[in-house]
Order: sequence, then C-alpha cells, then structure tokens
Amino acid sequence: MINSMPTDPLMNLPPDRIPEPSQARMSETVAAAQQLFTRKPVKADSKRSAGRRQFFAGSWMEAILGAGLVTAAGIIAISLAPTLLTTVPPPGSEPLPAEAFRTDMRQTPGMRPADLDMIAPLEPATFGDLRLGVRNVDDRFGLYLVDDKGIEKTLLSGNKGTQDAISVTDAMLADWNGEQVLSVRSGFGDLQRWDAFVKGQSGFALSPALSRIIWDAADAQDVQDRLAATGTAD
Repeated sequence: MINSMPTDPLMNLPPDRIPEPSQARMSETVAAAQQLFTRKPVKADSKRSAGRRQFFAGSWMEAILGAGLVTAAGIIAISLAPTLLTTVPPPGSEPLPAEAFRTDMRQTPGMRPADLDMIAPLEPATFGDLRLGVRNVDDRFGLYLVDDKGIEKTLLSGNKGTQDAISVTDAMLADWNGEQVLSVRSGFGDLQRWDAFVKGQSGFALSPALSRIIWDAADAQDVQDRLAATGTAD
C-alpha cells in the first residue's frame, strides 16, 4: 500500500512576480543621495515642480530649517499680538486720558435713606406725664417716646401715603401682669388704632399679641378694661 505525501497548500499558489525596477525612481533616489554631499538641488520633473516654490529647491536640510524658522516667527507674532493691540492706538484716534486706566473704581452702593430725626422736626403730643411725638417725611413716618431727659426712643416706623400725615391722638401707661404697658392711639384721618408696647431691658417694644386685643378700643378706659380681662391689670 502506497501512502500519499501531504500536500502544502502554499505550493499550489502561482509564483510571485518580481516587479521590474523603475529607472526614473532609481535616478531620483541616486540624485537625492548625491545632493546630501554636494548640496546641489535635485532636478525634478517639470510637472511635479510646477507648484513648488523656489525656497524648497535646495536640500532637505534647508527645507527643514526653513520650516522651523517660519514656525518660530509665527509663535513670536502670536505672542506679541496682544501687546501690540493694547499699546498701539488705531490710526486717527486720540489717546485715552489717564483716568480711563484706573483700577480702583468700585460700584457705589445704594444710599441708605437718612434718619427721620435728621430731616424733619418732631411733632410733639403730650398726654398727662407721657410725652410722645411723630415725624412725617414723604412716604415715611416715625413714632417716638420722649423720656424726662428729652431723649427720643423710636416706637414705630414705616411707610405711608405721601399725602397722609400720621398723628398721635391718645396714650396711656398701665401695669399688666407685673409689666408696664404703653398703649398709643395713632393714625391719619378716621383710620386710628391702638398699639401696645411692653417695657423691657432696652425700652418699650411692640407686642403684637396685646395690640390685637386693644387695636379697636373706643378710648383709654376701654383699653384698660380689655387688658384687665386678659391679666391682672392695675
């Protein structure tokens, strides 16, 4: 019995074709090698050299050096451009004054309205031993208590109509649950109401809770009766 020998698949491939050398390519390669030593330009084909500039007709080393110079010049021009823009004024323009280059300019914050006691006199109102007063300026008002030394203490301040004038029409001082309560009736026209102020360490302060109880009282006696009904008023 005869065994067949294994067949290599590569042996069935057609033989490789060896390309024929190009005389033109060999001539260019030899000329390029010679110019490295003689530094003479390579004579290229007229069609291929038609679009090239004379600058690159020298050796490859000269071309590389030329490209480096062009790149360096571009970097220097870009770095100097902002300086030229800020230091060289455009033609026909006048130089800016020195004040235009100040760096300490800051935005001025909004002005706070002046205190009422600086721009308007006090309109006094006296009820027995109690000395009070009010100020009306444009759309603002202030209600004050004046002590025996003439020092003013602000009780209320706020906004109002420009045509309205706040006035004080009545006031009383009472003891309530061991504390002093100052009740003041104020307003404009027929719009009058009572407000209650409880004395603390820093003076009289508005008590919204007590003010809701007495705000529409008819008079000082009605205020005292309402306070008595909510505590031990004397």
